[in-house]
Amino acid sequence: MFELRNLPAHIKSVFQIRRHFKRPWLIVLLRLGIVRLPYFLYQISKGDKNYQMLARPTTTSMADIFVLREVLVDEAYGDVLPLLTKKNIRLLDIGANLGSFTIWMHRTVGVREVHCFEPEPDSFRLLQFNLSLNDCRTVETHECAVGGEARTVNISLKESSPGGTSIYAHDPAAPQGRSVPVIAFGDWLRKIKGDFDLLKVDCEGAEWEILGKTDPQQFARFRVFIAEVHNDPENKRAVADFKELAEKLGFRTVRWDNKAYGLYMGVRDAATGL
Repeated sequence: MFELRNLPAHIKSVFQIRRHFKRPWLIVLLRLGIVRLPYFLYQISKGDKNYQMLARPTTTSMADIFVLREVLVDEAYGDVLPLLTKKNIRLLDIGANLGSFTIWMHRTVGVREVHCFEPEPDSFRLLQFNLSLNDCRTVETHECAVGGEARTVNISLKESSPGGTSIYAHDPAAPQGRSVPVIAFGDWLRKIKGDFDLLKVDCEGAEWEILGKTDPQQFARFRVFIAEVHNDPENKRAVADFKELAEKLGFRTVRWDNKAYGLYMGVRDAATGL
């Protein structure tokens, strides 16, 4: 729904769509709800990078197009690039959603091996399609959630914000609700050999249990750590505590927004260890 108080954001959105998206006026009509489609192929350009992303057009402010703009146009994760010491990185993407982050990394620095985790079935199908469409051939996809301990949970697609689907919130009346597995982060890591260049986590609150219930030694395998930080689902810790948790795991904080839905970025220096 259009709100006058959000007018500056709407104006910015229109200008970005006109500049970086093909068929911009059709996209605006989709955003306004005048044209309705279940899926739409967005063609996006930013500098010398071009993307094709199949996504779900809706009229809500947190629709898929918000994620596409944030990751591919605004390049909200750009602060991580100076922390990466080489090209063709090994990446773990928890909460991969449509694949925007992995595809951006593929276009920006190259990826030699990626593991993408996404539990929501419709998002998972879009993830696989978008990875193939954007020629990401070194990615293994996992249709499951990641937490601190293994279990099975019920989830439902959050239609107003598809990227905000959480393992902690389920509407029993939701038509797309279903049971999904949650794997324990530490258990999965013990089955995989070698170190990673980057761990990216955007899993709607599960980052708290991943940090709190995983053997700290496992985090020594990651040189760079990025998390979109949400409120603790168990209400045991304040958002401000996340920085301290990450630093106890051996990361030096490079960026900390210190707010819900803000970013944490940390790097493990050569002399840092556990």
